[in-house]
Amino acid sequence: MKKLLMVDDDEIDAQFVKRAFSDLGGNLEITHITDGDVAAQRLSCEPFDYVLLDINMPGTNGTDLLRRIRTDEKTAIVPVIMLTSSMNPSDVQTSYACGANAYALKPSSVSGYRRFAEGFTRFWGDIAVYPPNQTQA
Repeated sequence: MKKLLMVDDDEIDAQFVKRAFSDLGGNLEITHITDGDVAAQRLSCEPFDYVLLDINMPGTNGTDLLRRIRTDEKTAIVPVIMLTSSMNPSDVQTSYACGANAYALKPSSVSGYRRFAEGFTRFWGDIAVYPPNQTQA
């Protein structure tokens, strides 16, 4: 079973994501953490196959956490997908510059979350090729 860490301070969005992936019936264990510092600690001691990361969070925001993820040898190549409500071009640019693998806007409907989960699963599960030491989807 693959492991996804979702870092987002919005419990409702997290529930939508969990439900969308659950509806697909896939093999994905989702861990939701609302705090960037707690997420960094968890990533340092537990392997995850993917990270979904919101930008706008209190304390350590998503961009700061992304920088930490990319500078830690244990997490440097873990796929990080920014899933956020920010449509600010500066946030998009900064996210990619800091090492995000993808940037997606949070859907505004249940069906949008379902489409996101389907696209995520198709790409990261069926198409993406991982380095030899990285868990294969």
